[in-house]
Amino acid sequence: MIESPWSFVLTAIFLATAVLCALHLAQSHRTPAAVTTESVHASHNGPIATAVHVNHLVMSLAMLLMVWRPVGTAGTWIQVALFALFGVVMLLGLPTVHAVGERVAVVSHVMLNAAMIWMLLAMPLLMGHDMGGSADAHAGHHGGGTGDEMAMEMTPTPVWAEAVNWGAVVLSAVIAVWWLVRLLRDPAHRAHSACHLLMAAGMALMLALM
Repeated sequence: MIESPWSFVLTAIFLATAVLCALHLAQSHRTPAAVTTESVHASHNGPIATAVHVNHLVMSLAMLLMVWRPVGTAGTWIQVALFALFGVVMLLGLPTVHAVGERVAVVSHVMLNAAMIWMLLAMPLLMGHDMGGSADAHAGHHGGGTGDEMAMEMTPTPVWAEAVNWGAVVLSAVIAVWWLVRLLRDPAHRAHSACHLLMAAGMALMLALM
């Protein structure tokens, strides 16, 4: 789906986020529930943190798949439903987060889910093919299809779709910058911030390449 060298860059990014999210999940299960130090926030530990890390782990794996091959219509709608559900769960957990910075963090995750859903639904428009086509047809479109076949399959991207997509790119980039600031200001949670920084940056890059 994505041409090299960007496919390898995105693979490295989403492998890193998948590993970091898996480590965070493992660590959260080892953290005693009674821990209430000032450095521990609801968005770092507890149910909302688990939802965030599971969400980003699944998103990382979905992105890795998307980089290398199309998922088809059924796969697209399953992912849309899944990331919409994760978004609702995170929004429902928002009242349990009290610090302003932590609330912004949760909202940023929901926004990335919205960007992911946009990417899934808009991919046919952005990449100039019909989502109803088969995976093999898409593979031919990106690989060994003839010039006539490609000309027939390619359709111009609507202006409105390009505008919305670049809006999603800018939003993801802003979220990445916000996590970069948190990474620099909060040494105690640098791995946590780095994970979300990479996810937002990877989202912005992948949207920009489409």
